[in-house]
Amino acid sequence: MSELPNSSKERKKYLDAAKGWGITMVVFGHITSLGNPIDLWFAAYKIPIFFIVSGYLLCMRQSFRKMSASQYIWKHFKSLMIPYFGYSAIVMLYNMLVCLMKGTGRAQMYSKFVYQAYTTLSLRGISALWFLPALFFAQVIFILVMKAKSNLVRIASGILSVVITVYTSDTLLPMLKAMLTERQYKIVSFPILAVSKGILGFWFIGAGYLCFMLFSKIKERNLRFVIGAVMFVATIFLSQRNLHVDINLLRIGDSHLMFYINGILGSMGTILVLEYLEKWWKMTYLEFAGKNSLIIMATHGTLGFKVLVIKGWKAIYTLSETAGPRYYLECTGILAELMLIECGVVSIINQYFPWLTGKFKKKTKRGSIHGETEKPFEGRAGQS
Repeated sequence: MSELPNSSKERKKYLDAAKGWGITMVVFGHITSLGNPIDLWFAAYKIPIFFIVSGYLLCMRQSFRKMSASQYIWKHFKSLMIPYFGYSAIVMLYNMLVCLMKGTGRAQMYSKFVYQAYTTLSLRGISALWFLPALFFAQVIFILVMKAKSNLVRIASGILSVVITVYTSDTLLPMLKAMLTERQYKIVSFPILAVSKGILGFWFIGAGYLCFMLFSKIKERNLRFVIGAVMFVATIFLSQRNLHVDINLLRIGDSHLMFYINGILGSMGTILVLEYLEKWWKMTYLEFAGKNSLIIMATHGTLGFKVLVIKGWKAIYTLSETAGPRYYLECTGILAELMLIECGVVSIINQYFPWLTGKFKKKTKRGSIHGETEKPFEGRAGQS
């Protein structure tokens, strides 16, 4: 029988590839504008897969046990929140420059600046930047729960996170929207959304942690692949039964149970299938996209690249108004062009602005020769 290698220290290509598939689904979903089966399938697990991979890796590595809660939180603040505020500042500056070039009135410019500033400070996030605070909150909750060293606390936190998420999605947010004006609703709901998505993310991190414990007991590679393939295919069909999933707006679909099931099935199915395929498939694109998923998440929509490519595609070619094979093919072409642009963005940021990926050079040690420094800090965005 073919068994899995027992090394947990080396970087796992299939986990990078899983994140790469996740960010590909995210970008594709931002390109499509029609309700269709592909959107429903991707929406079922394109965000949970990042949390699941994080929990899977945390259980595999167990490195968090060597850190205090404050050290762990600070590490993730540097790798997630500093890039979050950095990208937000760049986006706000970019939008102001665009407004100046377009001759936008001062009042409108000021209003847009204030709105984006509050969106940033409330941790709601401009466009897809919302994901960074959500992942940070999820990681903070995770370490606090794990440091409690009580199985009762862990079980209770898992149940409570579901209760809070469902209540916020189904009751609290609709109630606030009915009671408040649109402006008041945004002011109140933005921080609620930020924290609630972090709580939701914590649940999936915990699920990923438990999934590693469970599947690590299955050593036979072929069996793991079969299980993964069944889970992956099942998600395609089950996702069609749960409409209106949009984690950005904390919409978890018509069937909450199906939402959580699909998130696990799709994510773990992807992980197990890619784990099996990496023996024969280099997965160059998926690995690249996964390693740089933070950059792609933060820039593909906020700086206008997505809109630019979509409008360019429409002007040069065409874009169907009916969901079907032609429409999916056209959206895939737009995706390919957008990712080519992102390759350049990734190269520039990694070379000249590594702090936007959560990597920082350590201070030069006293007595070092010619001011040499240690290797940059490997932030969360660059790990798998």
